[in-house]
Amino acid sequence: MARFLFIHHFIVGIAILLVGCGSGADRPQIAKAEGTVTFENQPLAEASVSFIPESGRPASGFTDANGHFVLRTFDIEDGALPGPHTVIISKVASTAKKEADIYAKQKSVIPEKYGDLKKSGLSATVNADGENKFAFDLKK
Repeated sequence: MARFLFIHHFIVGIAILLVGCGSGADRPQIAKAEGTVTFENQPLAEASVSFIPESGRPASGFTDANGHFVLRTFDIEDGALPGPHTVIISKVASTAKKEADIYAKQKSVIPEKYGDLKKSGLSATVNADGENKFAFDLKK
């Protein structure tokens, strides 16, 4: 799991560098956004949630034990860019028999389509004003 989190943070970090690191004065408007993720009607803990806008910087977050997430674009829990987003959700578990096996394969806990930008079938529209609470109930 630690390996997956490292890879996810690395990819998000690269995306941030490619989009550019602006100061607060030249950042676009961000709207608070949060939600829940369930899988087969059960809270999905430790899942990665990403909102990918049509253009601009993506937002991401991780679910807690109750499946709750809060999105981040620039700062902790600041939200996401207003507008339509494609949503991807992933959760993997290691196939390692020992915790120290860093080369163990990662296996998706949920159907892999939810982590694929072109196949997830998940979307959300973040409103500039108002409440942005989303619920995603994933199925097998």
